[in-house]
Amino acid sequence: MNGTADRMDEMKDDARLDGMKDEALLVAGQAVSLRSLVADRLRLAIITGRFRPGQQLRERELCELTGVSRPSLREALRQLEAEGLIATAPHRGPVVAALNVEEVGQLYALRQVLESFAAREFARLRRPADIAALKAAVTRLDEVEKAGTPLEMLEIGTAFYGAIATGSGNPYLAQTLGALHNRIALIRFISLHRRARIAQSFAALRALSEAIIAGDETLADRLCTELLEAVGTTARAVVEAGYRLPGSADDAGLAA
Repeated sequence: MNGTADRMDEMKDDARLDGMKDEALLVAGQAVSLRSLVADRLRLAIITGRFRPGQQLRERELCELTGVSRPSLREALRQLEAEGLIATAPHRGPVVAALNVEEVGQLYALRQVLESFAAREFARLRRPADIAALKAAVTRLDEVEKAGTPLEMLEIGTAFYGAIATGSGNPYLAQTLGALHNRIALIRFISLHRRARIAQSFAALRALSEAIIAGDETLADRLCTELLEAVGTTARAVVEAGYRLPGSADDAGLAA
């Protein structure tokens, strides 16, 4: 399995919005579930913008890039379509799903309701193992805040929110939030290039974790709601700008 881990590390190093290296998509010869590995590689390629919203995904090209057969590729594409990352367009086949401003507003409104409820429930339950997972995520926030790459920050942010979802004690809620985060991962990745307010956003995450650990359900709900209202505004701006990396002049978003 070390070879697989090394390839994933290389892939993460290469990941960036203007395209990761094609060789990072190669899957053939890896000793894990082929469908899962292909789906993982394609998912990361979508999240980091190697395949952009609205782009047609041609099977022949993907088979060449991944080194797998069409049946294996199609299984992975079906999985990503179920996650909402890929859509089937008439006369074009699979394309990378592209959210419009209204859709992203709806998704973030739903995220706000669900995640705030999860935070409140976590603060109520405070199971030791879940608290330990949350504290570990906060420690990782501290480690990546100043020098972490956008992909590293995306991963630890996802771990942080995942800890909150799990801490709610509701597996159905956690599953729903996981699927929602997949749908908005590219938007979150782009927003994390807006470095000017990363510190403010991470401070908000720490404050949220402190409220949960203290068992303050009302405060946890309020802080989570306020945070997600802010990142929802940034998300809509990302989509309005056409999923482009922010320039230094408008580097003013919150980490989503």
